[in-house]
Amino acid sequence: MTSNPTVRPEIIDFYTRSDEAARLQTTATGALEFARTRELLRRHLPPAPARVLDVGGGPGTHARWLAGDGYTVHVVDPSASTSPRQPPSTA
Repeated sequence: MTSNPTVRPEIIDFYTRSDEAARLQTTATGALEFARTRELLRRHLPPAPARVLDVGGGPGTHARWLAGDGYTVHVVDPSASTSPRQPPSTA
């Protein structure tokens, strides 16, 4: 079964106008959020190889390091058609 839930326009607008990947790397609160999220996921995910569904994964910031850790990552994001992103890389 597939569905196409409606995402409120202001949410799409916010993520279309902002650079989430840059925010997580260039601001103090973003860097802390990135490090803490990575720490928690590494603590609670099953060991790789495993599959991870990154819902709301945006530009793939977390998908890249998860793929680098050996996970198969599937990113699902409603703003995918509005913001180009790089596929996860293991490099």
